[in-house]
Amino acid sequence: MAEPASTAASVLVAKYGIVIGAFLGAILSLGFLKDLTRGQAAFAVLTGFFFSIFLTLPVSSWLAPRLDLPLDDYFLCGVSFVLGLTAMNIIPAIKAAMGAFVTARGV
Repeated sequence: MAEPASTAASVLVAKYGIVIGAFLGAILSLGFLKDLTRGQAAFAVLTGFFFSIFLTLPVSSWLAPRLDLPLDDYFLCGVSFVLGLTAMNIIPAIKAAMGAFVTARGV
């Protein structure tokens, strides 16, 4: 029979791990941003959180085979945390790339 504590922790990680990882990563990303108002900080956390939630599975599905790692709950939680942590740096880069694309097309 499995230990109740380890079973409960496994269920928690399997069910809410991606959400917890995304939220913690988004919160910790505030340490890299300076001079934000409360509204800007809240928007930054929400942006990082939702960016991580929506992109965790596609990024994990692409990355796991290339690193020869299993696509399990722990890998998904780790990718979710890293995406939440780096979202505030990725979003301006995507915006700049899209601006360069639009400028190159002459729009």
